[in-house]
Amino acid sequence: MIIEQNGMVVGFDLGRDYSQITFCSRTASEPITIMRNGEDGEKTSLIPTPRGLFSRIERHDEDAIEILSGFFSDCFDLMKTAGSPEQMTVMVTMYEMNGVFAEAIKAALGRIGIPLSRILLQSHMESFYAYAMNQKKEFLMYHVVLLEYDRESITAWHLWLERKTKPVLARTEKCFRLYLDRKARKGRGDEEWGKFRDSLLHKYLEKMFDKIPVSSVYLVGKEFENGWMDKSLRFLCRKRHVFQGENLYTRGACYAAMEENGADRMKGVLYAGEDMIKHNLGMWMEIRGQGGYYPLVSAGVNWYMAEHTCEFLLNGEDSIVIYSRSIKGEELQHTLTLDGLPQRPRKATRLRLTVRFTAKNRCHVQAWDLGLGELYPSSQKTWEATIQLP
Repeated sequence: MIIEQNGMVVGFDLGRDYSQITFCSRTASEPITIMRNGEDGEKTSLIPTPRGLFSRIERHDEDAIEILSGFFSDCFDLMKTAGSPEQMTVMVTMYEMNGVFAEAIKAALGRIGIPLSRILLQSHMESFYAYAMNQKKEFLMYHVVLLEYDRESITAWHLWLERKTKPVLARTEKCFRLYLDRKARKGRGDEEWGKFRDSLLHKYLEKMFDKIPVSSVYLVGKEFENGWMDKSLRFLCRKRHVFQGENLYTRGACYAAMEENGADRMKGVLYAGEDMIKHNLGMWMEIRGQGGYYPLVSAGVNWYMAEHTCEFLLNGEDSIVIYSRSIKGEELQHTLTLDGLPQRPRKATRLRLTVRFTAKNRCHVQAWDLGLGELYPSSQKTWEATIQLP
């Protein structure tokens, strides 16, 4: 359950063609995926994403944020009891999160009233991890496999827990991608094509499963529903739990948002994904009259979520020193020299410092001279540097 004072959590799977939305209120124990009437009159969880939205965001078009914000607003309207945006925690997931989309999503959600502190982002693989961690323990006994049929290919990933480490590390890895496009079909009729791709997939699965023990398998993609999987499905169901559905990523994002709001199903486990920062950043400074370490960014978060702003007084220094420590214990010192800083008495210069990651191993640092009241006005000077981590 989520803690009451933090209101509703939302998991939003932002897809190039279709999107999905799942929510969990404080009175429910499990997420609910929004269903709507499709073009064929059948209920579906797939919501058409505005055509061309992704390319607009990638090109930095001026209207991209407005279109995305309107799309988010329309989707949230489907939740009849959503409540105030200010009380929502929203986790947005997509196939691969990057800096361009991270900034666009934050800006778009901010326009409809979601506070920046309640906007969370992750990739599909991390949502897959969150979903798997919220299923029965026996499904996680060995490796967990995800098969996704998207457009004209099937991609296979597997997830496993390294239980000998502390915290326990969860890892995902792509195993294969099977292309099933027109070139592979070579003009085969529907029945022959079904048997051919079933046989082809079966061979890939045999090779993959020969190397890893698997306790559960999840199938994502409507194409899996078309009845062509005979040999492959019988192979998958052999002493394994097999599930098929469309909303794994959006539910996983919702579970992850619930975790941020106080749930503890993933407690003691750290997802070691490709986007995870592997360094702690901080400074030594005087805090409440005593010297101490002030953390800026902690290892284990995704780089596109790693940002920190603080203000402090200089005690005669003409530089800022930031220390980094990797999860393996390697320490480095990074210095930002404050060239041209006005001469003032000790503790008469207030600085605002922003630390923001622009890639997994790259951090942008910016400092502003705020001065100190009317006696020591700001010089309007700023200093910037890039920290490149190993």
